[in-house]
Amino acid sequence: MKNLIMKIVTLAAIIFGLSGCSSTTINGLSLNNDSVLKDNSKTKIYYEDLSEKFVVEANKKIVEDLNSSDIIPIKWYTLANQKEATGITNSKYTSTVNDLRKKVEDGKFKVSNDGTKIVFEKQYTDLVAQLEDIQNIYSYLNFSLITDKDIETSFNKRDTYLTASIYFDKENSNMQELVFFTRYSFFHDLVKNGIKKQIELGSWEMVDSPEKADKEIYFELSRDYFPAELKYLRKNKKGIKFVSLDSGNKFNIEANNKGKNNSSHIGVGQSAMNLASSSNGDLTSAAIGLAVAGVFSLFEDTPKKENTIINEYSGVFASIRVIDKIKNIDNLKLYDTYINNDMFDTRNNLFKKIHETINIDPDSKKYNIN
Repeated sequence: MKNLIMKIVTLAAIIFGLSGCSSTTINGLSLNNDSVLKDNSKTKIYYEDLSEKFVVEANKKIVEDLNSSDIIPIKWYTLANQKEATGITNSKYTSTVNDLRKKVEDGKFKVSNDGTKIVFEKQYTDLVAQLEDIQNIYSYLNFSLITDKDIETSFNKRDTYLTASIYFDKENSNMQELVFFTRYSFFHDLVKNGIKKQIELGSWEMVDSPEKADKEIYFELSRDYFPAELKYLRKNKKGIKFVSLDSGNKFNIEANNKGKNNSSHIGVGQSAMNLASSSNGDLTSAAIGLAVAGVFSLFEDTPKKENTIINEYSGVFASIRVIDKIKNIDNLKLYDTYINNDMFDTRNNLFKKIHETINIDPDSKKYNIN
């Protein structure tokens, strides 16, 4: 009997948590209370993940440029343990400066069927040749394609390809295809479903086109940045790049609104210019003050041993643009969560902030940069 009573009490507590005045979290996503459910259900929302398109477009650009160039890495890698190596995980290499300009040959790059990965097609009959190609392609991608001795050129390359790191996907590779993916694509895949679901849990009436919506919500990830890059941006008063803010980009959000927003709304290209003293189409001082400074405070508070580990990895920032047609308001939010790992706590921190500023308080100005 005592156990039965305890079960009833526990069940009642769970039900109260789901329907009462407090917010409940399940799998890292926050649920609304009754009053928020009732208010939000009256509003029609159109949601779009802009980065889903940007991942594909960036990968297409990478493939196009790879196929129009010789794959000549700065260093040439040779497999040192040819008899023992059974795969990439236990391979050991020696390298020499590639003065002879050796190149990876007899293959062609393509974008994967879903557009999220970069595939090198080549028929391998020799494991040694495959393992050497993997390392030499990896080296070329990271130290030639997206990196340069000149820091500004490196920034331009990484902004073009939307990533600061490219990885080998050993799980999906075989003797016919070597698969690679960008860190930008990795992080997008990591958070895209959670962010969409978190907004849907706001109890809005979701619609399938901007024309049907009272409010439009657009999500975008920045490309991934190493901490050293963020320090450089901060020092030079430059900002974090978002593709949708680039003047003239083909994913111009305003084009979807077909004149429904008047001139008091901030245009895609114009918004970047208004926010920046030296814009070049990206967010500068406002974004730096909000997001990047917060990242540095985290690094400064981290013990030196841990700090070394953190600095090895690049991370992304999330932005959400909300166009409220009823209230005639256009806000752009840049969240200060720096996602540089796949830990649940990092993602949940972002989901919570989105829930609080989009679902709980739709009029919140927190994280606004305009």
